[in-house]
Amino acid sequence: MPLTVAPEPGGPARGGVETEPAASGPSLTVAAVARRLGVAPATLRTWDRRYGLGPSEHLAGAHRRYSATDVSRLLVMRRLTLEGVAPAEAARAALSADPASDAVAGAGPRGPSVSQVVDAYTDAVPMAADPPALVAAAGHFDNAAVRWMLSRVHPRDPVAWWTDLVDPALRTLVGRVTLEGPGEHAAPALTAAAFAELRSRAAASAARTPALDDRATVLALSAGRGTELLVHVVATALQERGVRVRVLSSSSPRAAVEALSRLRPDAVLVQVGPDEADRPAAVEAVRSVVEADEDVPVFVHGDGVQGLDLPVAATVHRIRTLTGTLHELLATVT
Repeated sequence: MPLTVAPEPGGPARGGVETEPAASGPSLTVAAVARRLGVAPATLRTWDRRYGLGPSEHLAGAHRRYSATDVSRLLVMRRLTLEGVAPAEAARAALSADPASDAVAGAGPRGPSVSQVVDAYTDAVPMAADPPALVAAAGHFDNAAVRWMLSRVHPRDPVAWWTDLVDPALRTLVGRVTLEGPGEHAAPALTAAAFAELRSRAAASAARTPALDDRATVLALSAGRGTELLVHVVATALQERGVRVRVLSSSSPRAAVEALSRLRPDAVLVQVGPDEADRPAAVEAVRSVVEADEDVPVFVHGDGVQGLDLPVAATVHRIRTLTGTLHELLATVT
């Protein structure tokens, strides 16, 4: 497995959409520009070959290097492609940009402010899922670029957002071996940004939806490491459809029974983790719910759910797919 090295603190600006090169300055190599934009060097070579967005400076006996103006145009290209503009159209816009204007030089193509990122999906044109771009932004710890992408992909469909973008990016980051600086851990940073995006989406859907009943309709809990984000994805998707959800932060039988007694939900979701060692906890959580309330439907979702030794009851349902889980819950409570 290849070993990658995270950018050093204080080095070139990380990510693509908020880097702001000066109008003049030292020329840069392909590798340096790739780090700034959060793209692979091969992408820059493709943009050069197909669209003429290559380095303009050349010294005898040396490789061509990117000037500040070259980098500014590439930043326009990168920003537009992140927004979903076709590469050919983005390249034409980048090449026609005035290097002396605020859009290219000096001020540079500024990335969104924090408030703009948080609310971007409410009025922005959705963009296509691009897991490699999200991995690059997360690997450069470019929080604005990460939030920008998270907010614009499938803005009204949390399940597709997870399946097409977040899950593939997280799997790549978790499986990658890197050398990172203190406090730099890309996968947890992306997870935290994804949680923040779900909070923003939940707040927006609550504002669009008439007041929900005070009683929780679905009680959701995650039984296993690595399932916490996924169970919140399902909860957000349910709320998008007008269903009130509460997520239990523990899968212990006692906590599940107490939450069941307090909330009296119409259905319970137990999200099972992929780790074999976590499955007994899932089984115990399901058993405790069935024993406490034999009438409440319990939906169990996760990898290997068919092999779990779950209680034999008409109210216990095993579901293998995320989409199926959402549909079954909606059919039960709406």
